[in-house]
Amino acid sequence: MMTVAKTDHVALARRFVEGVLGGKDPAAFELVDENVWVSTGLKPDAPITSKREYGEVLASTLGRAFSEGEMRIEEILETSDGRVLVRFTATALHSGELFGVPPSGKRVTMAELHLMRFREGKLVENFVGALNPLSFEMIYADHIAKLIL
Repeated sequence: MMTVAKTDHVALARRFVEGVLGGKDPAAFELVDENVWVSTGLKPDAPITSKREYGEVLASTLGRAFSEGEMRIEEILETSDGRVLVRFTATALHSGELFGVPPSGKRVTMAELHLMRFREGKLVENFVGALNPLSFEMIYADHIAKLIL
């Protein structure tokens, strides 16, 4: 069993966000627990409930639809109960299909807030909130509407 000091949660969150979501180090996906729970607009109809599913969702959405990405972490801080808040802004080229929407060739801005919980060095929970100027969501708005309205 791995022991992780509370203050290391910020480093783990940074490694996951920059490595996996930012594309700098896909091997950082090893930080994800097998039974991770994720709430994200990339799967708007139900939470993600496993590492396998999280990998599939990321690969079939962000990994397939966007390229030439850049990311900047704006804020990262640990809460009093050990969770980590990460706010970042990313831009990428919409170069592949996303939820049936063909590539637009436009650069899209994605601003997100992640509330992450780590246990024994693994990401076990991630609530993802979009802070976007809606350019990202508008790409797949028709798809989301069918699932949640």
